[in-house]
Amino acid sequence: MKPTQLFFTLLIFAYTGILSIAFAANNSTSSNTTTEIKNEEADVTVAASNSVPTLQANTKANFDEFPNLHPMVVHFPIVLLLFAVILQLIQLFVLKRSLDWVILLVIGSGFIGAYAAGTLVHPHTEGLTEMAKKVLEQHDKYANWTIWSSALAAVLKVISLFWLKLKRGFEIAVLLVMAFSAFSVSQAGHYGAQLVYIEGVGPQGKYLGNEAEEGHNESGGHSH
Repeated sequence: MKPTQLFFTLLIFAYTGILSIAFAANNSTSSNTTTEIKNEEADVTVAASNSVPTLQANTKANFDEFPNLHPMVVHFPIVLLLFAVILQLIQLFVLKRSLDWVILLVIGSGFIGAYAAGTLVHPHTEGLTEMAKKVLEQHDKYANWTIWSSALAAVLKVISLFWLKLKRGFEIAVLLVMAFSAFSVSQAGHYGAQLVYIEGVGPQGKYLGNEAEEGHNESGGHSH
């Protein structure tokens, strides 16, 4: 198998997992309503019978039980973009063409994951506090920087792989772009965690709007 064929085969497997999760998000809203109704009926039945509550047989929630799949996807680009910087730093010293293929796969997958997390599965919000809105604005800003910088890094790596082969000066430039992407995704993650654990946006669907609506709602943004 040629290196190009091997690369695209691995790329398809890597992207399929991320895109399948993103596709599942489009069908999650309608299922959430049915799940909530069933939960309410179960609670009424338990209260009426005064029976001792028992643990559910299956403790692992299904995808359609989550208010949004953003937290299920967002960790992929965080890991991949940080890992890409480490690999690119190693490449400055070894200058191996085979490592360039690995880096391209990692940074390309990181870009796809960042795009999916920042657009396809990024939920609408509503009723945010003023502080939460400010934090959300910073989160979205760094998320956008992550998408654009990781896309640029992937393009530069393609140029490095096919045209400017193993030029240390150009590899340094690629490293700087990847480092900026890693910084941006780290900052986006920080503000995202602040939204969830300090501002309370997201847990049990709190402050999350209807994903079936088009565009932004009155809060003017998304949440982590």
